[in-house]
Amino acid sequence: MKTRLYLITFTAVSLVIFMTGYIGKDIALSYMQEKYINLQLEVNKRQAETVAKFLEQQLAHGISQDSVKNFLQNSLVGMDINSGFVCMFDKKAAELLCHPELKMVGMQLPDAMSFDVNATGDVEKTVDIIKKGVASGGLFQTPNQTDIAFMTPVAGTDWMLASHENIAAIKSEVKMQQKIFFYGFVVLSLLAAIFSTFMARLIGRRYEHTIETKNIELAEKNEELHQQKEEISAQTEEIQRQKTKLEQSNNQIVSSIRYAKRIQTALIPHSSVIGRTFPESFIFFKPRDIVSGDFYWYRRNGDEAVFAVADCTGHGVPGAMMSMLGIGFLNQIVAEDETHTASVILDRLRDILRDSLATSESETENVKDGMDLALIVINLTTNELQFSGAYNPLVLIRKGELSEIQPDKMPVGTHAREDSPFTNQKMQLEKGDMLYLYSDGFADQFGGPKNRKFMKKQFNELLLRIHTESADNQKRILENEYEHWRGQIEQIDDVSVAGLRIV
Repeated sequence: MKTRLYLITFTAVSLVIFMTGYIGKDIALSYMQEKYINLQLEVNKRQAETVAKFLEQQLAHGISQDSVKNFLQNSLVGMDINSGFVCMFDKKAAELLCHPELKMVGMQLPDAMSFDVNATGDVEKTVDIIKKGVASGGLFQTPNQTDIAFMTPVAGTDWMLASHENIAAIKSEVKMQQKIFFYGFVVLSLLAAIFSTFMARLIGRRYEHTIETKNIELAEKNEELHQQKEEISAQTEEIQRQKTKLEQSNNQIVSSIRYAKRIQTALIPHSSVIGRTFPESFIFFKPRDIVSGDFYWYRRNGDEAVFAVADCTGHGVPGAMMSMLGIGFLNQIVAEDETHTASVILDRLRDILRDSLATSESETENVKDGMDLALIVINLTTNELQFSGAYNPLVLIRKGELSEIQPDKMPVGTHAREDSPFTNQKMQLEKGDMLYLYSDGFADQFGGPKNRKFMKKQFNELLLRIHTESADNQKRILENEYEHWRGQIEQIDDVSVAGLRIV
């Protein structure tokens, strides 16, 4: 008798839930399909309007229509037209201007294609919709497939941008959801039937003791799980608190460093300032971190122009602090004298820097901070050049021949030869001479096919190869060569290269 009761309960509950699921799946399919299509149409609308706005902004910045169109076409190549893609039409000719498949570009749409306008429910020719130039969304009918599409005009042009999504993919997704829904009901019906049968079995008193025992065990396990959950929750809260604290600290540090960059940028002269005296000049300046341990410096006093490129001890914030000291001290030294000698400037810079970084005799002996530097003084009337260097040389290219004017082998800072004066070297410049001052960041960068340093010899050969180019072209070539050599390898040092042509 009990067995029969259990079987009837199981069968009845399973049948009711199964029938409910079978009827509900068809209703759910229709509803989900409509919702999916409306949702996808809104997604396509946003996508089309976003791309159209981007194209309008490019045109507003003076980029030609051909360049914008070519950029869009290059961006579309490789998109899967069987799922979702973007294309663009000419409103006047209903001609494809951009399409993921290059063979489609230039094709005029046939009159047979139709467009079911979602807002009105009307069926119109796709060609007419495009020529109207009015934003529209609906179903785009082609011989091979039906797409959910939204078309919008690009302001100031004869372009219509269209965002497509294959409706077959959506229907497939809906059918998959239908299957999941149906199978879920089947499983649910089985589970519910089993549960009902089990509840019926509980009516029998012979199982009451067993159920009670199991309930006690489950309660104990639940209590244990609850305690574990509380412990995990407490640990999670502590981890999140520490994470938040670290993020706040990091944000404060980054904010401070970015503010330091603003200060450093304000202290370093703009290339246009140097260009007033040396119209054929360039600065290739690429810090490794937010702030730089390299700096370049320029000052004009009457007929004399003083220019330097320096590489301070360290990178990032420590190097930047040293660079700001160097810039300030150079301004002070040059402002105090009407005429300037390159070596004297380095001697005085070394003395001031050494005294500033050490407050006692014992500290002076241990301080190793300083900078490598190349400094030139040019008399703009006589074209006489003075050069003094601390480890960093000066490169002169004259009539196709490269000469490297050697520096003193000591830094501006504490050194075994710190009592020795820097050497002042003079020479007469000629029209067309090309001068280069640089730090070691470019030559020391690892990269290339064998992951080796660029090296000073190869760098000088590069300068000799490009020295006849304009200053702007030289800078562009150096930037491209550096990035090509570095590839995916991390930048290891700040990079500074300055070029001046005597005109």
